[in-house]
Amino acid sequence: MANPEDFEIIPDAPSEPPPSRRSRLWLWVAGAVVLFIFAFAVGVGWATLTDRLGPGAATEAPVVAVTSQPGRTPTGEATQTELTPSAQTPTPEATPSPAPASPTPSPSPTATEPPPTRVCPVPLDGQFTVLFDPGALGCPTAPTSIVWAAYERFERGAMVWRSDTNLTYILYNDGSWELSNLAWDGREIPTRGEPPPGLYRPERGFGYVWAMRDDVFARLGWATMPEKGFCAAIQPFEQGFALASAAVPSCTPENLYNHVFDADWRPLLFTLLNGGRWRSAETTWAPGGATPAPPAASPQAPPPATSTVDTSTRPVQHGVFTARRGQPSALDGRFDDWPGPWYPISAVVQGREQWSGPSDLSAAFQVMWAPEGLYLAVAVNDDVLRAGPDGSNMWQGDGVEVHFDRLLAEDFFDARANDDDTQIGLTPNETFVYLRGYRWLPLAGEARFDPPGAVTSGPGQYAIEALIPWLYFDISPAELLPGMRFGFNVSVNDNDGDVPAQQTVISSSPARTTYNNPTEWGTLALGN
Repeated sequence: MANPEDFEIIPDAPSEPPPSRRSRLWLWVAGAVVLFIFAFAVGVGWATLTDRLGPGAATEAPVVAVTSQPGRTPTGEATQTELTPSAQTPTPEATPSPAPASPTPSPSPTATEPPPTRVCPVPLDGQFTVLFDPGALGCPTAPTSIVWAAYERFERGAMVWRSDTNLTYILYNDGSWELSNLAWDGREIPTRGEPPPGLYRPERGFGYVWAMRDDVFARLGWATMPEKGFCAAIQPFEQGFALASAAVPSCTPENLYNHVFDADWRPLLFTLLNGGRWRSAETTWAPGGATPAPPAASPQAPPPATSTVDTSTRPVQHGVFTARRGQPSALDGRFDDWPGPWYPISAVVQGREQWSGPSDLSAAFQVMWAPEGLYLAVAVNDDVLRAGPDGSNMWQGDGVEVHFDRLLAEDFFDARANDDDTQIGLTPNETFVYLRGYRWLPLAGEARFDPPGAVTSGPGQYAIEALIPWLYFDISPAELLPGMRFGFNVSVNDNDGDVPAQQTVISSSPARTTYNNPTEWGTLALGN
């Protein structure tokens, strides 16, 4: 056996740790690296989040404890690169929150062209210009047609029946309307008793609806006139229709009498919207109901400063007429080149005791305008033709008078004619072969003249077609534009005796009492 002393003692050499210790060392290093990367990512993510959330977000968010962050020493003391709370919270200037305007001017908004004006494929009938609202009605869908209709006024509204739809339209004074399809088949109509004095109980179809529906009776009240059949000019629109009474001899195969020629007939002109509202030329309806008409002003003095009177239009019951832009193909006294609506001249304003009915005296007219003047067509029913004398007394016989107020708004309340008011006579000669003219007003311009035009006649009737140059109204054609309005009235004189006289006068304005009061005239609007 060897002794221990026999062996040389050599110092221990460094030795590598065993495999298990090396693994633990690498795991520790890898974990430190992973933890460092995780802490760095969390720090960057938190800074980004607080920057997006804006001021106060960092203090409102829950605090996350981080054991190691970039820029921190192993002891946890902050270095110069540490993100302090003030650095983590963005300043107001760096946030997307609204801030005061920058001194740098913002670019001006780019101008945009207005939307193109809609062009309707079907033209608007000129007589509806005064009521046309394209935003409410839309475009016309067909030309105007003439249909047989019936009308009756009530204490608080009216009823209208159309033969083409066989429907009754109930119009209330608050501007609303409703449709009734109750068809009367001739059965006995329930009674509501005797009407109050001066009022009427409606009959036939109107009476049936009125009697069967208590709500209609309560809202309308009693009728203020008998039912009347008439010819209606109707133009359909995308959102409703427009209606005007038409002064045509008749519009039925049976040649039923058109009551627009009655002396007490009030011309109808209204639009009816599909949404349940309607608007008349006599009343403008407010969204919540009817707008009360202003009280009539005294013609001797202007209204107070707060008056809401529209000085561009005479009272609509005096008549509102549209002059179409154009001219007839020839001034020959024939009206096949006058396609527009006819306006009635039916109010007997003088000599009612001499008037025996429409065949004795009734008339209708159309008017057009052009640069050369005002074209007028008048068709007259007159059972006895008697022309008046030449010169200033030609009014003492059959013929037409035209009143024209050049400055409608300027002297709207002046009841006496002045230099801007014109009265012109257009009368046949003694044999009804040619046309004569005379200008009575203004007095400074009184004179006889020969109007371009013609007169034709037949049994119980005559017709006048004439051009009145603008110079007779002291107007330059360059001043004229569509939409302009003037005071206007057309009257027809009649004499059935052998002695010159003005026995009867009918007028387009039922308010006319004399020849020189412009406040009694109607309104002429220049159309397109």
